[in-house]
Amino acid sequence: MGSEVKKKRIDQTGRAWLVAIIAIIASVFISVNNSKLAATSSLVMPALGIDTTSLSFLMSINGYAGFVLAFIAASIIMKFGTRKSTLVVLLCALVGGVISAFASTYELLVVGRLIEGVGYCCIGTVVPVLFSEWFPPSKRGLPMGIFSVWVPLGAMFIMGTSGFFFNVDDSSSYRNVFWFVVVLLAVITITWIAAARNPQHSYLDDEAVGDDEKPKVSEGFRSLSCWVTMIAFAAFSLGTAAVMNFEPLYMVQAMGMDQAAANGMLNISNITVVIAGIAIGFVMNIVKSTTGRMGILVAGAALQGVTFGLAYVIGESMLVPWLILFGLANGVVPAIFFTLVAEIAPRPQLASVSSTLMSLGQSVGGILFGVVGGIVTTAGWGASAGLLSGAGAVMFLGALALMFILRSRERKRSANE
Repeated sequence: MGSEVKKKRIDQTGRAWLVAIIAIIASVFISVNNSKLAATSSLVMPALGIDTTSLSFLMSINGYAGFVLAFIAASIIMKFGTRKSTLVVLLCALVGGVISAFASTYELLVVGRLIEGVGYCCIGTVVPVLFSEWFPPSKRGLPMGIFSVWVPLGAMFIMGTSGFFFNVDDSSSYRNVFWFVVVLLAVITITWIAAARNPQHSYLDDEAVGDDEKPKVSEGFRSLSCWVTMIAFAAFSLGTAAVMNFEPLYMVQAMGMDQAAANGMLNISNITVVIAGIAIGFVMNIVKSTTGRMGILVAGAALQGVTFGLAYVIGESMLVPWLILFGLANGVVPAIFFTLVAEIAPRPQLASVSSTLMSLGQSVGGILFGVVGGIVTTAGWGASAGLLSGAGAVMFLGALALMFILRSRERKRSANE
């Protein structure tokens, strides 16, 4: 009997990694779908006759989609499960991608981008819950660490491949890139349908042993730890979006680089993010205590906050070290947040709520980062340092507060056992 149980666990481990790999690739392709506009913006603008203001709206519209969906995503995941929810997310990205590829007017492209935004915002909610079902807490670090770099991986992929599909002398050729992304999404959606399964045994149920009452989503939305996480993640997302979108322009205007050189410099940070995110996944499999993991998060948030504050005042001589430190912290912070979604929730079964509120924070930060552009336009690059330093401080204090909240919760549970 014991060997039979062990065999089932081994079989589920293999299936868990299959599901995880497909989910990670799906997430990267959804990031590719989101980043395709940035990779083709110089073609999209003349092709559709739009200006930079309209382009900015197309780029930020996914944040609005995420904000609207944040309060219902958790209920959907709890009702239909992670497998079906992931399929819905992929279908939204695919349908939106097809509409965007067909779009010959700005208005239709807005519709396509809005539907794509549903997929982009919701994949970050459902995948952490999916991994929490398939992997025990001691083994979640590695898959969560790999997943946490889905956004920069997707951006790097489309920036590196889009040039093979468009012709700079033909503005309408941006649609070739859009159709390439549609093919990627179609393939991964079919793969998910064919290979993904629900776990025979959910590890979230293990963490809920002794808790027979079915939790209500409202309990999660009343949780202090979930809202503290949302605020900290919003500050993280604001600073990250500001750096990733405006840092190349800062290099061009303040340091005199050309666009190609600035983009290449930013990739130093992107590569570091990917390496750090995967590396911290291995570390999380070694550091198994919530307190230990939170300690690393607080340290990472402190470093990230410092890099935020220096983003638009750094000189060229210190640019490379700054990019490396920014990328290091940017790989660590989200990986740990994602790993702890079940612990952040008041009960493990409510991991979808903590994950949803993290996605809400990402959406809020993605909307608010546009303020940086306004500050730079009116007062110059240095004037935005205060806002980014403030975002860094909020993120650090949020991580510190969360550490104390979770430690207090652990002590109460230990006292009751």
